[in-house]
Amino acid sequence: DLVDHLAFTMDGGGDNESIEWAMSSTWFALGRLGGRLVSQLGVLNRTIYIGGQSLSIAGIGGVATHPEFQRRGFAANVLQAAAEQMRRLGGYDFAMLYCDPKLIPYYAKSGYRQAHNRIYILQHGQRVLFEDHQMVLPLSGRVWPEGDVDVNGPPW
Repeated sequence: DLVDHLAFTMDGGGDNESIEWAMSSTWFALGRLGGRLVSQLGVLNRTIYIGGQSLSIAGIGGVATHPEFQRRGFAANVLQAAAEQMRRLGGYDFAMLYCDPKLIPYYAKSGYRQAHNRIYILQHGQRVLFEDHQMVLPLSGRVWPEGDVDVNGPPW
């Protein structure tokens, strides 16, 4: 169906097929045009650990826009609406996403900034280093800590 197409179609970049991803989101932000789903993202609630501190994270994943509607600002609008909802809901310290390096400037326009911590994820029962780029959006006034990141499960 369309949601599967949007969320799970890969563009062939990277080695993402071998990664065990978290497969459920807590909630979604959807962009519609004339009743048609054109853009979406998923949010996964997760407590992560950095340098002995626990943080409440809104893990952002599955950011996608249907190919017919790309480059019209739909994903940016969905990112903005999701950030507003996270702030309204409260309880989140940061939103966090992983992205290809070429997308860093795109997410930066939505207020995300690159974090340079080492990231450890759970893969097939083992804690392993995750070689991907992370970006964070402050939601609570807390400062992003230094130290290794344990995402406390598989990536989202």
